[in-house]
Amino acid sequence: MIRQNSQIRMKIHHASSIRPLRTNYFRMKMKVIHKKFLLVVSLLMIFFSLGTNAFVINSVSSVESDNQDKPSTITRTIDVSKYYRPFPELVAHRNTSLQKAPAPVLAELSNKVFGRAKITRCWLNLDEMWDYRTHEFNFNFRIGVDKYKDEKEKFRETWDSEQETNIHFYDYLKAFANHSDEVVLCLRRYERDILDKTLNISLDDYKIIFKNAVKHYKVLCPNLRYVEVGNEYHLKGFMGATEEEYYRFYAQAYMAVNEANEELGLAGADRVLVGGPVSTGHVSRVDKFLALYAADQNVAKRLDFVSWHDYHQVVTYKEDTLTIINREKTVCDYLSKYGLPVNIPLFLTEHQPYHFSEDKVEYHMANTAYLPHSLYFNSIYSPNINIFPWVLYHIREKQIRFMWFDGPNEPDTKEAELRMLPLGASMKMLSMHKGNEIQVDNFISRDNLVLASYKKNSLVVEAVNYGNQRDVILSVKNLKDVFPSSKSGKLRLKKYLIDSKRSNCLTNPDYKGGIEQVEDRWVNITGSRLTLKHDALEENGLVLWEITKK
Repeated sequence: MIRQNSQIRMKIHHASSIRPLRTNYFRMKMKVIHKKFLLVVSLLMIFFSLGTNAFVINSVSSVESDNQDKPSTITRTIDVSKYYRPFPELVAHRNTSLQKAPAPVLAELSNKVFGRAKITRCWLNLDEMWDYRTHEFNFNFRIGVDKYKDEKEKFRETWDSEQETNIHFYDYLKAFANHSDEVVLCLRRYERDILDKTLNISLDDYKIIFKNAVKHYKVLCPNLRYVEVGNEYHLKGFMGATEEEYYRFYAQAYMAVNEANEELGLAGADRVLVGGPVSTGHVSRVDKFLALYAADQNVAKRLDFVSWHDYHQVVTYKEDTLTIINREKTVCDYLSKYGLPVNIPLFLTEHQPYHFSEDKVEYHMANTAYLPHSLYFNSIYSPNINIFPWVLYHIREKQIRFMWFDGPNEPDTKEAELRMLPLGASMKMLSMHKGNEIQVDNFISRDNLVLASYKKNSLVVEAVNYGNQRDVILSVKNLKDVFPSSKSGKLRLKKYLIDSKRSNCLTNPDYKGGIEQVEDRWVNITGSRLTLKHDALEENGLVLWEITKK
C-alpha cells in the first residue's frame, strides 16, 4: 500500500435532520469541534516540521508515492537468502568512436577492467576506405587523415571534428574484435553527397562500396556479426535526410549484405546481419522506418535487428511515468503493427541519461550516477534491449562528459597512460556485480538505488544517492547463506567511493583513475548479520562494499 499520513475524519449530518429547537446547541457544538480540529492540525504541522524522521509508517509496496516524504537516510534490509535472478551483464555492450580513434590497448584494458564484452560497436567511414576521385579502396587506411579538405564539392559531414591519428583501421578493428564475442560495425558517409548529386557516384556505387566493406572486414574479423546502416540520418551534421531518403540507402545496404553473405558462402548463424534505422531523438522515428520497410515489396528485404539511440531520457524520483523505460514494449508494438517478428535483437546503440552541451563536474557526476539506474531498470522493464552506453573514448574537448577513459591514442600507448574517468569508475562498480542478484526493495521513482549480488565467497553491495547529501545504513542478514564455512566469523570488508573528490581525476588531476578504496578491514560477524554504513554520501555519489571470506 502507498504510505499515507493519518487523516482526521468528521461525519457531519445534514442540517435538515436536526430538530429546530436544538439548532443553536448544535451550532455551538460545531464551533467547539471546529476549534479542536484547527488545534490538532496546528499541532500536526509543528510535529512534521521537526523533520521527516519524527513519524515513520512501515509498509511494503510495489509502488511509492511521489508525494511521500523522502527519508534523510538511505536504508535497506538485505536478506542474502532472497535470490532474485542471475545478475544481468549491464556493462557487456560497449561503444567506440572514430572521431578520435582509441589506442588499441584500450580494448585490452576494457577487457581487464569490465570483463570481456559481449558486443562492441565499431565504426567505418566509407569515404576513408574508398576514394570517390580514384574509385580505389584502401581497407587499412590511417584513421582521420582529411584527404578531402580542399574538395569543395564534398560534403564535410563530421570531418571537421575528426582528429588525425597514427592508428590504422586494421589495428583499431582487430583490437576490439579480439576482446569481444561479436562486433557491430556502423557504416556511414557518402549519403549526402549522393542525395545532392555533387559527386559522380550513385546509389549503385553505394551498394558496391558497402558490399566490399562487409566482405573484406568479415574475413578480417570473423566475429563481425551486425552491420548498421548510417548514423542518426535526420541530423544535418550527418546525413540530413528524411525517412524516405534514408530508406533508399537502407534498401541498397540490405541488398549489399545479401550479396556479401552469398559470395562468402555464409548462411544461418554465420550470416552478417543488417539493421537500422540508427536514429536518435523520439523513438517514433523507428515506427516511420518500419512502415517503409513493411511497404517494401522486395522479397529479398532484410531487417535482422532494430537499432536506435536514446539521450536525454532518464526516469528520476521526480517522475511517475514508466514510458521511457518501457522501450521494449514500444518498439515491439511498432513491429507487431506491421506484422513483423518481435523476437529480433533490439539494440540501443548509443545512450546516456543526460546529453549536456557543457562540460562541468556536476554533469559528469549526473551521468555517473544515473547510467547505472538506466541500465538496471532497463534490464527489468525491457530485458531484451541491449544498451551500448556512449562511449569508451572520444575527443576530450568535445565529449569528455560521456567518456569512460582519457589519455593518449598512439599505436604504442600503454595501459598505464590511460586514466579511468568517473563514468568509467561507475561502470567498473557495476561490473563487479556477478553471480546472483539478491532481492532488494528498489523503485524506479525512488531517489536512491541499492544493488546486491553474490558469487562464491563474495558479496557486493552498492548504493547510489540521487537526493541531497545523506547517510547510508544497510542491514545485511543471513550472511551464512553466502559464507557457510566461515569458521572464524570474520569477513574482509572493502569499501569504494565515487563522488566529487574520490575516484575522480577531473577534480584531482594527480589521481591516476579507477575506483578509489576508502576502507579495508576485517569485521566480526555475530548472528549472521552485518550493518554497512557510510556517512554523508554526496548527491550523485556511489558507494560500494565488497565482502569476502578470510
